[in-house]
Amino acid sequence: MKRLAAQGLVAVADGGASGVSGDKYLGALISLGANPTTLKKIASIVGHSLPATEKVEVHFENVERGEVGASLVTVETAERNSGRKGSLIRSTIEKTSLKLGLSGWGRKFALGTVDTLLRAESRVHGHTPTETVLHELGSADTLVDILGTAVMIEELNLRDASWVSTPLAVGGGTTKFSGRSYANPPPAVVEILKSHRFPMTGGHERTELTTPTGAAITVNLARTASESYPSMIPLHIGYGAGSKELVETANLLRIVVGERLGNWHSHDSMVILETNLDDVTGEVIGHAVERLLSEGARDVTVTPVYMKKNRPGSKVSVIVDEARSEEFAKLLMEETGTLGVREIPIRRHISNRAEAVISVTIKGRHYSLRVKRAFDEDGKLLREKPEYEDLKRISEETGQSLREVTRLIEATK
Repeated sequence: MKRLAAQGLVAVADGGASGVSGDKYLGALISLGANPTTLKKIASIVGHSLPATEKVEVHFENVERGEVGASLVTVETAERNSGRKGSLIRSTIEKTSLKLGLSGWGRKFALGTVDTLLRAESRVHGHTPTETVLHELGSADTLVDILGTAVMIEELNLRDASWVSTPLAVGGGTTKFSGRSYANPPPAVVEILKSHRFPMTGGHERTELTTPTGAAITVNLARTASESYPSMIPLHIGYGAGSKELVETANLLRIVVGERLGNWHSHDSMVILETNLDDVTGEVIGHAVERLLSEGARDVTVTPVYMKKNRPGSKVSVIVDEARSEEFAKLLMEETGTLGVREIPIRRHISNRAEAVISVTIKGRHYSLRVKRAFDEDGKLLREKPEYEDLKRISEETGQSLREVTRLIEATK
């Protein structure tokens, strides 16, 4: 397994010809250098964690698709259940993420991908996400696809890369699931791309090209979609093979990792959602802030303001992904009772960042501490900040104040 350099990298997931799927992501990451035995460990943990699962096995093969060598990953399962509720799938992802030791990024990515699937299926079937029954998507191989992608991206040191995707080829004709035929793309794929305002294209095949799992992984990984590659120097290329041969198209997902040219920092598009409140209690505002952050808002601030007739009030500002603005505006209205929410498009400049785990010693005991690091264009460390949750945990375990723990850690540098 090769660990790629972290600073200033861009990763392009190219599903513009044959679409994306979970197994193609796994194959492309293995082709980039991730350790394939990692998937066997994940399969074992999923097999023991997901009820009514008798066997989960992963097989690897080097194949050609359109005369291009690629890695093919096949997940074989034996299960006694034909359908599982969304709440069970989500809780299993949470448990297995902890067992695998995923970082905060990895857990957030895995849960975000599952939540994307559940929200799409709930809109298709008209049930709540937790009560929606998943059939094909509720099987063990879906969990292996999602968790395997998270773990191998972390192994390759690509979680802090700027991920970009091409518009996704979705195919044509019909596909069959749950005993019935449906037009391609599958309903859940359309819902995922619609809710994230993610572009799609038909492609040249009359078959399913993009699966719901592949679409969910992509929209949670790539913040930008572009028909052309960004200005970059390609450094590493990985090819993941689809399970079947296509008539006109090489069934491949290509991931290209490279060094971005131009600005040393990256950019993304966000929106600020704002509303003014003058008749809401502090408890209600506090609860709304907690809900917004727990659902994935990037930042939430509350500012004291004076409103009409000099009434004191609060301005709630929420930074969210542009694709999820409708979802968060609805949540803000539900939690605060406000009748209107302003949406302001913004573009962020983001420094090169990475997360590391260091060991610190306090009162003779060793603790693991996550730190966030920012670098300049030459890779020089600009700033290092400990993770608050880890400082809090160490404070509680040692009986030292948070300020004292912070001081002791600073003194060891």
